[in-house]
Amino acid sequence: MKRSHRFLLILAFVAQPFLSHAQASRALDSLFHALDTAHVFNGNVLIREKGQTIYQRSVGLSDLKTRKKHSLHSAFQIGSISKTFTAVAVMQLIQQHKLGLRDSYQKYFPDFPFAQIHIDHLLSHTSGLPDKEELFFPLIDQDSTRQISNHDIIPALKQWKKELAFLPGSKWRYCNIGYALLATLVEKISGERFGDYLTRHIFRPAGMHHSYLLGNLPGDTHSVTGYLVRHHYLNDMESIGSSQKVRRWTFNLRGLYGPTNIVSTTGDLATYATALDEHKVLSKDMLDLAFTPYRLTDGTSAAPGGEFGAANYGLGWFLPTNTQLGRIVMHTGREPGFFTFFWHDLTHHRTIILLDNAESTGFGTACKQTINLAYQTPFFGTEQPGKRSLFLPYVRTLLKEGPDAAATLFNQLKADTAHYFTDERELNELGLELLADHHDTVALEALKLATLLYPQSWNTYDSYGKALLQSGRRKEAIAMYRQSVLMFPGNLPGQKILNELTKD
Repeated sequence: MKRSHRFLLILAFVAQPFLSHAQASRALDSLFHALDTAHVFNGNVLIREKGQTIYQRSVGLSDLKTRKKHSLHSAFQIGSISKTFTAVAVMQLIQQHKLGLRDSYQKYFPDFPFAQIHIDHLLSHTSGLPDKEELFFPLIDQDSTRQISNHDIIPALKQWKKELAFLPGSKWRYCNIGYALLATLVEKISGERFGDYLTRHIFRPAGMHHSYLLGNLPGDTHSVTGYLVRHHYLNDMESIGSSQKVRRWTFNLRGLYGPTNIVSTTGDLATYATALDEHKVLSKDMLDLAFTPYRLTDGTSAAPGGEFGAANYGLGWFLPTNTQLGRIVMHTGREPGFFTFFWHDLTHHRTIILLDNAESTGFGTACKQTINLAYQTPFFGTEQPGKRSLFLPYVRTLLKEGPDAAATLFNQLKADTAHYFTDERELNELGLELLADHHDTVALEALKLATLLYPQSWNTYDSYGKALLQSGRRKEAIAMYRQSVLMFPGNLPGQKILNELTKD
């Protein structure tokens, strides 16, 4: 499952009007064969219309170690598509008059420190609460073995002692913490563990027999492993379980449920869409409410937008504003090692599901071109080949041929902005990857270049300081950490290292 060094151009497979289902299926086969050949998609795709599956395909491997291939039964972590299930669970309790949409969360949890936050604010991402990284990363930095659960949220918010980012209901900002709080609310009102509630009140009634909350079905032989690029300069892959880069999400924050952690299949998610249409899990009135753009306090709609075009947000759902294809409700998911996509057309009862377990670079293109082919129109247009990274060949040349050859390459290509891009974060990440693999001299050269190209970035000095320190150059490391902290006093980890280096 090596990734292609070039992004595949997929112009030949853009849909033409009036394709039959058979023609569309052949075009989809060509599309996914090309994506598979280029190693830029690894997972499953399914299209269902009015309860009938019209296309499904498995591409790539579910487990690199055993070389096990994906099957139609492959079960993926679906990331933030989980939020739609949490929203349905809350709306069920509102439908049963056990909750009120405008109830204060504090009504059910008196220790919750923000009385002005209501349940609708949590459902619509308009609470102003900090997200999980902002709230918990400082605690994890103090204790790297700490595992966070939903029950840690209120105590952490009480200790946080900061103002909300904005008045609840006045702005939209994506917030995973809000959905973890909602899952905890479902548990309190129902008296059931959240995973059990999902199984009894959503999965079973919907006919989803292969879906569960992570941890509720140990030993599932269909569960797939998530992978991500270990080091971009090598273009190799590692499992999320062994990756240190995402450990805070896969280990420290894994216990947070509600915003994520549901495992499902393409077939089950398509069945979920049908169950929504047939009101098996929620009444029409409640679904209409969930699928209505949320109104902010100034009367405008919550409008987050996104990769797939302009969209509003309802109660747990993204709502594309372009209705050319029909009335669409959707959600995407990104979890370390996984990309997921759920598109449901309420007008035509058409559902498109794509699930990927390798953070594949062609995932967005796969979603857009699948929609084009399913609707037999180039709704998303054709994608031109993107610019290529300049820092990636620079670093590879630096590693293989040395600094002079790398500098020559860089100087030859840096003016060609029509074909190459440069990005500070990418160069910083590449340098740190080299450092992690103990290519100290090469890492020093790359991170030194970052300080020269981006002298206004405190982070470049911090990373260069780390490389200098690892190379035994204490004096220079102190100077770089000092510069970083001077530029950004909020760099507390850097300040801590600086204090240790200068305490004598």
